[in-house]
Amino acid sequence: MSHKFALSIPCNFAAETRKTVLIMNVIMIESAAFQELVGHIEKIAEHIRKYEDRQPVQSQERWLTSKEVTALLGISLRTLQRYRDEGRIPFSLMGRTCRYRLTDVEHMMKECSMSGNAECIGELHRQYMVRTGKKT
Repeated sequence: MSHKFALSIPCNFAAETRKTVLIMNVIMIESAAFQELVGHIEKIAEHIRKYEDRQPVQSQERWLTSKEVTALLGISLRTLQRYRDEGRIPFSLMGRTCRYRLTDVEHMMKECSMSGNAECIGELHRQYMVRTGKKT
């Protein structure tokens, strides 16, 4: 069963009073059908929440330019290009500009760093001397 109601709402536009008439349709359904409809809506909302939880939040990811990456890594633009060509650092093209995720750059820095204990430094020094033929 459907009923129509007319509702007048006064509105002021440009110092003029106008009346807007809204017509509402009221739909009546049985309580069981309404509960079933609410159940379906809750299932849909649950699926949406699950989907949102699975999606990574990429808007919070910081992207760096080539210039920023070279400054962080202490390398030249040419070396950075070679790293890209060799697949050593992931990148994305945004237009004609290469961009790098900060997390990828940090990961590369972590992988390429060495522990700085005295034994390791001594060994590096010894190998340098052997290769260059210098004497201390």
